[in-house]
Amino acid sequence: MYSSNLYNEHCLAKNRKHTVKYAVEFKASGLTRDVGNNKASIEYNEANLYIPLDINVDVKKTNMTRGSDLKLNWFDGERQNVASYEKKMPNHLSMNNKITNISPIYQSIIGEANDEFSLILSMICTPTQIDNIFAADTKPQCTGAELNDMEKADCSCCMLREMFDQMGESTNATVCETLLDESSQVISDLSLLAYYDGGIQVKQAGDEKYSTSGENFVETLYNQTLIYSPVIQSHTVNDLLFGYPSAYVGKIVPMMYFGHAVKIMKDNGINSRTQAAKELLTGNMDDFLPFKLGDISLYTKKVGSVCLNTCSGATDVAASPLDLMCDGFAPERYESNRIDDVLLGGIDCKPYSATYATIKMCKDIDATMEMDPFDNESEKCICADGSDDYKTSGCCLAAGKYKGLDLTSSGCLFPVDGILGPNYAGRYTATGVKPTVDLGESTEALVSRESEKQSSSKMTQFVCPSKTGPGDDTLFLPELKAFGHYERFDGKQKHTTYQYTGTPRMRQTDSTLDDVEPFSSKVRGTSAQYFRPTGLTGYFNEISLTYGHTHKGVVPVYMKEMKAPMNFTEDWGVRPIVCDPYSKSNHCHELARLRPAKDALQDNFPAGTGLPYTGLQPIGIMQGPTTKGLPTYFHNPYFMNGDTELLSQQNNSHVDSSDGNGIKLYRPNNFDEDPGLFSVESSNYAHLTDTSTLFQINDEFLDQNPYESYIDLEPATGLGIRARFRHGISHSLWECDPVSNEKCKLSKARNKSNGCYSSSNQGSTYPCSAANVFSPDVVGGKIIPAFWVDDKQQKATALDIATLSVITGKYREVQHSYGFMVNIAILLTWTLGLPLALQLACFAPEKQFLKQGPVDGADRNSGKATSSVSSSADS
Repeated sequence: MYSSNLYNEHCLAKNRKHTVKYAVEFKASGLTRDVGNNKASIEYNEANLYIPLDINVDVKKTNMTRGSDLKLNWFDGERQNVASYEKKMPNHLSMNNKITNISPIYQSIIGEANDEFSLILSMICTPTQIDNIFAADTKPQCTGAELNDMEKADCSCCMLREMFDQMGESTNATVCETLLDESSQVISDLSLLAYYDGGIQVKQAGDEKYSTSGENFVETLYNQTLIYSPVIQSHTVNDLLFGYPSAYVGKIVPMMYFGHAVKIMKDNGINSRTQAAKELLTGNMDDFLPFKLGDISLYTKKVGSVCLNTCSGATDVAASPLDLMCDGFAPERYESNRIDDVLLGGIDCKPYSATYATIKMCKDIDATMEMDPFDNESEKCICADGSDDYKTSGCCLAAGKYKGLDLTSSGCLFPVDGILGPNYAGRYTATGVKPTVDLGESTEALVSRESEKQSSSKMTQFVCPSKTGPGDDTLFLPELKAFGHYERFDGKQKHTTYQYTGTPRMRQTDSTLDDVEPFSSKVRGTSAQYFRPTGLTGYFNEISLTYGHTHKGVVPVYMKEMKAPMNFTEDWGVRPIVCDPYSKSNHCHELARLRPAKDALQDNFPAGTGLPYTGLQPIGIMQGPTTKGLPTYFHNPYFMNGDTELLSQQNNSHVDSSDGNGIKLYRPNNFDEDPGLFSVESSNYAHLTDTSTLFQINDEFLDQNPYESYIDLEPATGLGIRARFRHGISHSLWECDPVSNEKCKLSKARNKSNGCYSSSNQGSTYPCSAANVFSPDVVGGKIIPAFWVDDKQQKATALDIATLSVITGKYREVQHSYGFMVNIAILLTWTLGLPLALQLACFAPEKQFLKQGPVDGADRNSGKATSSVSSSADS
């Protein structure tokens, strides 16, 4: 089984989500026959603000208004409380609790390099020099000056052990595996950086060395007696949700591409390694590289502004970086009114230790060069942003040499995206014990900071079908089937979700194959706010507008997380209701409920699902900052409606290994109660072997399954009332089959007959995944749940529901006046323009889609939702 450290905690993190539409424009639509209608669709951006409910918090009245042009405006003035949110998270949890799981960002890096061993080599050599390893018997060993020089393309990075043994020691070549010695600079750096980033322990003093020299590990260059791996990491709930700094990525990725950066500068007539590093570390090279770094120099400085106070250790006498540590958390986001501080609110500051340590090294360099300005083992530190911060707070270094070691990119931090994205909620005006969030100021900050992304993140939605003439029936317009559908999402009409090669498994080489076919899913499907209306179908003895059913057939709903539609169908066995809050007689309306189709994620719809199991949709090409993406999958929580094999995954035939190594999933026995911290022995958790046990009756809205999505809509008008979107995201380790991927042979085959991929040497096998250095026995390709989301959305406002009551009241008046015999005639009459959703959406005259006036926290149609991100346990 996987180590119990892999996925051993249960977390339920509740957040109140406020969504506001901004940068609103009217557009023509390709989904209507009325091509001259320039207001048939609406184009907009969305601003999401999240308030963690691990504390009691007040929300201030927004200072936003929407003008006649539907643009947001802000004004100063006294704020009033809009709402007070009570703590909703389980008693044992806080935003600082830690969750342990696979690191997606590290899988991005491994995928870009091909595997962990190739990643290590890429810190030393160019890609061509690594490729030359297989021809090291005919190509000379690169000299120290030639290593990582893009112009030196005819030398070899190192030599494989088998080739070295055949040629004899007279070759003077470096055997590749010797680079893996734990006391070497490279492995010492990687272990230390993994420790900063929350990596797990994988080796201790006394264990056999990675270099297969037969010796035992003692300690690294930095006196670490433990080796840490970045493959599996622990992070706080706060960091996982909203993002966190990575010392590992900030150091390693620039080293991978530094040779590229130097060559680009040379090609432009600038022969300066320092200048190349500055351009690389400030994001100016992003258009030329497969990995988008951004301005990590500026980001590092911002992290320092909130984390420096957590650092300790005498920078003038420290014997090791371990003596200089940043231990603690940044101030909470509601404790500051500075945007940068809000965005970094509550982050774990430990990664900043890498930056803090540069103070010590740079001080030593200055002292050495003051005594001997020509010391060739030293080079003055230069911060990438041009400051002298290395003297006081540390910085992201563009240059420096410490005891002969190159410090380029030392101290740099990379911003890892969170599950929910950056959170601007926290700018506030009140002081005192109870935190107070101002949604207006938070939204203003978000819109101003995210303005550069507006053009690439626009959403376009079809909201106003053609007008009908006398005698025409609006409800039978063909285009009404697409009413409320997205036409573009994130500025695109289609999105590539994975690379199709005809094989059942994702591989890091897929994008480089000649016969690869990128699978692109066209943007279509509703946002769950508007649906095709049925018109009146109720009878005279009812007070509802319908008998509670919508149109037969599937309803495509666009799922933002997988950039593709997912089919929903009506659940005819459930009749939910919604009640008018303004009605003295407690008037309620019968609704229809849609649930995901059972075959929505089967291997026949849409293309690409069911890889490698039924019930999964690969979305990895959209994930991570690299062009190759990572093995990431969208699915129902707990793999519902998927292959039973997903619950155990003990078949290891894909890695030429014996069966048995798999996963275990656990779930809380009672979804509505706090189960406490997870343990295998706890009676509050059950080992999940069959998803049929997940189905249970829940009193809230007649919810039969607390893990399944649903949408409630009023059928006559097509108005979405409420929704709960529940989905899971899983990751896996990249596989590394040496048969289909020659680079996987760089990692030495071990004398283990019970390992994974077989080698040409009898009785030896290659490591079991692309993580082939620090954790060679962990089997790749297992689908490991990362989290599942419960996004509760209230689509219709109280006023919308009251309008339904008004329409129903008019219907009742007609009933009493004419009686049952003219029901059909009345039905035909009322369907002409009845649909409330059409009235709300066709905003040209009424502007009701986004109405003018004050905006109280969230737009009327963008909804206020409680979003829960839950992780289930595994051992």
